[in-house]
Amino acid sequence: MKRLHATLLSASAALLAALAFASPQKPAPKPKLSFTNDVLPVLTKLGCNQGNCHGQQGGKGGFALSLRAWDPAFDFENIVRAASGRRIAASDPTRSLFLLKPLGLVPHAGGKLLTPYSEAHLIIQRWLAEGHPAPDEKTDLSITELTVTPEDALVRKPGDSVAISVRATYSDGTQRDVTRWSRFSSQNDAVASVDDTGKVRVRGPGESAILVAYSGEVKVTRVALPYAPLSLHPEATNPLDLTVLGKLDKLGLTPSPRCTDSEFLRRVSLDLTATLPTPSQTRQFLDSPDPQKRSKLIDKLLETDAYVDLRTLKLCDLLRVNGQFLSDEGADTYYRWIRQQVAQNTPFDKFTFALLTGKGSTFHTGPANYCRVAQTPEDLTEATASTFLGTRIGCARCHNHPFERWKQSDYYNFAAFFARYGRKGGPEFGEEQVYVKRDGEIANPRNKATAKMRFLGEKVPVAGEPFADRRETLATWLTGKDNRQFARVAANRLWSDFFGRGIVEPVDDFRLSNPPSNPKALEYLTDQLLASRFDLKAVTRLILNSETYQRSSQILTPTPLLPGNVRDDRYFARAYPRRLGAETLLDVVGQVTGKRDRFYPYPDGIRATQLRESRNSGYFLEIFGRPKREILCSCERSPQPNLSQSLHLVNSGSINDKLANGTTLKKLLTDFEPWAKPVRDARIVEELYYLTLCRPPSKAESEKLVAHIQKQKERKQGFEDALWALLNAEEFLFQK
Repeated sequence: MKRLHATLLSASAALLAALAFASPQKPAPKPKLSFTNDVLPVLTKLGCNQGNCHGQQGGKGGFALSLRAWDPAFDFENIVRAASGRRIAASDPTRSLFLLKPLGLVPHAGGKLLTPYSEAHLIIQRWLAEGHPAPDEKTDLSITELTVTPEDALVRKPGDSVAISVRATYSDGTQRDVTRWSRFSSQNDAVASVDDTGKVRVRGPGESAILVAYSGEVKVTRVALPYAPLSLHPEATNPLDLTVLGKLDKLGLTPSPRCTDSEFLRRVSLDLTATLPTPSQTRQFLDSPDPQKRSKLIDKLLETDAYVDLRTLKLCDLLRVNGQFLSDEGADTYYRWIRQQVAQNTPFDKFTFALLTGKGSTFHTGPANYCRVAQTPEDLTEATASTFLGTRIGCARCHNHPFERWKQSDYYNFAAFFARYGRKGGPEFGEEQVYVKRDGEIANPRNKATAKMRFLGEKVPVAGEPFADRRETLATWLTGKDNRQFARVAANRLWSDFFGRGIVEPVDDFRLSNPPSNPKALEYLTDQLLASRFDLKAVTRLILNSETYQRSSQILTPTPLLPGNVRDDRYFARAYPRRLGAETLLDVVGQVTGKRDRFYPYPDGIRATQLRESRNSGYFLEIFGRPKREILCSCERSPQPNLSQSLHLVNSGSINDKLANGTTLKKLLTDFEPWAKPVRDARIVEELYYLTLCRPPSKAESEKLVAHIQKQKERKQGFEDALWALLNAEEFLFQK
């Protein structure tokens, strides 16, 4: 009996095992959806968190989201808990306003965004049904890399298309194709448009950056259609020229030929010294057969006092040397310190380190004035980010940046480096003392939390010494070899000085949605600046010796053999004509006429490029765009011509006074008085051309002016008319 019972038990166990094996197993429960990894990409795709919808400052319709899902915690709070939680119906998730509005079932200013039972609809509905779990930093995966392919696409004809693919790599090593949930936009719709699926359709020649946004990450890819099927360019050995020619070749743009010796002489003299060579210097240069004469001229000009004056002027613009902020004594001290650094060719990283850490009397220590122009930690934050990182972060002072990734917390964490500097009055009237305090913090006004020091763009807070100067910690990171952005911005500003536009333009607006026109050229210049240990003179020499700088401004129209460059305005296929800066133009008008302006209270002989600041500098400099040095923007100096400038050149009493009372015409008339009249007049006209345009006149130009002079009753009046005409010529007013 016992044996039978054991046998039955054994058989029952076997049967149960067999039945269990044969029965279908229940599927493993699906993991709950992640708000960060699943829901936010849907909102980004639908455009809910873009700058023109709920991602804008203050949100829209009382509902705010972080721009492009950069702040999941903020988004969850506003979706689930804000407005007394009315957007979520916990008892019946399908009745949630968060779902009904995009479905168009209740009024929604954004219109109908969701199709019933679409994948996007089901994701949001399932997340609500699962109890709308909150983002969790411990369990949510973070994106370590967003890969966009192709990185750089080239098509052959209008109408061609390119399919963009997007893959996300997460912190656990897994990858996911996220093309479906990525948002695409084209920087230049005239060149290429892009639809919601990432399909780019090319419309016309040129290059457009395609911005790809997914779950708070943004990447850029480029799509280009050459202007012509081929591009012919000269041989080049300079690596800088090769980067530029590579871009031109890709786009089918033909570079203009090398500029003439006279064009180069005038261009480089104005760019480096804001002065024109004398007629004798011009003749000597043009007549020289030396093949190295251009590079030798560059070396010579870089060692002049006039170069120091002009480079100092540019730095004073950048650093806002303004007596209104600093007092006259402070502005003078600041100016003299900056000029001394330029004269010594102090490496730019050391120059910047001294600025950021300056302390002491603003009347006796030049760099201390950096902390007086920008008077609060917030002002210093914005000045430092704009000047040395090319980042306009000012919007994040009051709210998360409406167009870029900067949060308000990023702003104040960066501002924390300036929380412990102080200012107090000095013994002299108007003097201030900049010093380091032993304590002091700055708080984020949104949540009142004490800001933790964190470098801009970095995720890990910085642990500083209790009583150390936090600015030194910041300056060490900012100017360090690992921070390429500092060198990149400096190189781009230098390039802009000689081409009239940066590789990134505007020069203080580096962002993903404003990519460089030639990334390889910018990175090469950055490498050279780092390799030279921030020797601005060395990189200047490199740029000016390049064929890219020495190209003519001649526009090449398309021909059957050459594609030309008539449509180029950013790839440096030719030199772009630039109106002379206000100070340079005033100085060269005074140089050419022989009568310079007098600037009170400066001593006689001071040129406009030597003025320490912009106050009380006269109407001419004002209408020709000299900056007031009051705001943080490269746009403050205006290079654009306008009607007031033209009228001033035509009718100005100061211009007429220079023509009538300057020493130039008097000396020429005296020197050539013994000559026979026809030869004399032609020689004087020739001298005027050498003075103003650094070249001899053509036969037609000479005959036209001589004929006009000989018709005048007074010979001097005729020569004044001739000089006036040259001063108003486009070739004189513009750098070509």
